[in-house]
Amino acid sequence: MIFGILDRYIGRSILTTSMLVLLTLVALAGIFGFISELDDVGKGNYTLTNALQYIFLTLPGKAYLLFAPAVLLGSLLGLGALASNSELTVMRAAGISNGRIIRAVLVTGVALMLLIALLGETIMPKAEQIAEEIRLTALEERLSVKGRNGLWIKSSNRYVNISTVMPDFTLLGVNIHEFKGVELVRSIRAARAIKTDDKNSNDWLLQEVEMSDFEGESVKLSQKNEQTWSEITGTLGTNGEIPNLISVDVLKSLKGSTESLSARNLYDQVQYLKENQLDSRNVELAFWTKIASPLATIVMLMLSLPFVFSSQRSGGAGQKIFIGIMLGIVYVLVNKLLTQLALANGMSPLVSAALPLVCFLVIAIVGIQRSA
Repeated sequence: MIFGILDRYIGRSILTTSMLVLLTLVALAGIFGFISELDDVGKGNYTLTNALQYIFLTLPGKAYLLFAPAVLLGSLLGLGALASNSELTVMRAAGISNGRIIRAVLVTGVALMLLIALLGETIMPKAEQIAEEIRLTALEERLSVKGRNGLWIKSSNRYVNISTVMPDFTLLGVNIHEFKGVELVRSIRAARAIKTDDKNSNDWLLQEVEMSDFEGESVKLSQKNEQTWSEITGTLGTNGEIPNLISVDVLKSLKGSTESLSARNLYDQVQYLKENQLDSRNVELAFWTKIASPLATIVMLMLSLPFVFSSQRSGGAGQKIFIGIMLGIVYVLVNKLLTQLALANGMSPLVSAALPLVCFLVIAIVGIQRSA
C-alpha cells in the first residue's frame, strides 16, 4: 500500500506541525503587514476596513512564500518529536529501515507539493489581484509609471508608450509610433484608451486622437474625438486578427510582483514578449521558479532528515527551531542569489531556477547517507 499505517502516522506528525508553523508565520506576517498599512489609512478613501480586506486577501500569497521554510521547520519539529519519544528507535528495532521512513516522508511531501501548487495556481493569483484593486482604487493611485518616459511596449510593427495606467486599466497619454522597416510611417497620440466591453476582443477605444501620417516628405494630419484600435490598424470589417495594443494580463502584472502570478499567466507573458522579440529572460526565470517552487517542499523535507537521524535522542525543540529558522533563511537567500547569478552569467532561465534546488537536494542526500 502507498498510504500504509506508517505513512499516515509519520505524515500526520509532519502535517500537523507544518500547518501550525505555517499559520504562526502567516499570522505574524499579516500583523506586521497590517501595521505597515496603517500609515496609508486616511489617504484618499482608504479606510481601516480596506486595510483589513487587503491584508486578508494577501495572506494566501504570504502562505505561498513561507510554505517551504514552514515545512522545513515543521518537519524538524514533527520528526524531532518522534525521535525524542524514541518512536523512530522503536520503528528501527521493529525492522523498519531508514529508507522506509524516508519513503513515508516523501509521500507526505508529494501531498504538500500538490497543496502548494494548487494554492499558487488558483487562490493566490486571484486574491492578490483583488487585493491590489481594492488598495489602489481606495487610495486613488495610478498603477504604473515606469520611469520618466512611461511604459514602453512593442505591438507588431508599432512601439507604444503609455504614461499612466489607471486602476480600471484606462490608459492615459498613449503615443503610438508605427514603422515600416526602419521608416516611421505613422504617429498617433491619444489622451486615453479604454478597453472595449468585448472580453474576447483585442480592441480598444482611443479618445482625443491626433494622427500624423508620413507620406514621403509630406505629413497628413487628422484629429478625431474617438477611434477604435481596429480602425487604426485597418482590420475593421475583416476576419483578420486585431494586433493587440497591450494585453490586459500584462497590465494586471504591473500591479504586483511576478511571484503573485500563476504559471499560466507567466507563460502567456513569455509568449507575448517572444512574439514581439523582446527580452523575456526575467519572466522566463519567474515562470520556471514558479514550476520549481512546489518541488522545494520535498527538498525541504529531505533536508530535515539528516538532523533527525543524527540526533534522535538529543536536542530539544528550541534547538530544532533554531536549526529550522537558520536553514530557512539560508535557503531563501541562496535561492535568490544563485538564480540571479546564474541568469546574469548567461545560463538559461530553466537551469537558473533549478540550480538552487539541485544544490540543496545534493546536500540533503549526502547528509542522509552520512547520518543513516
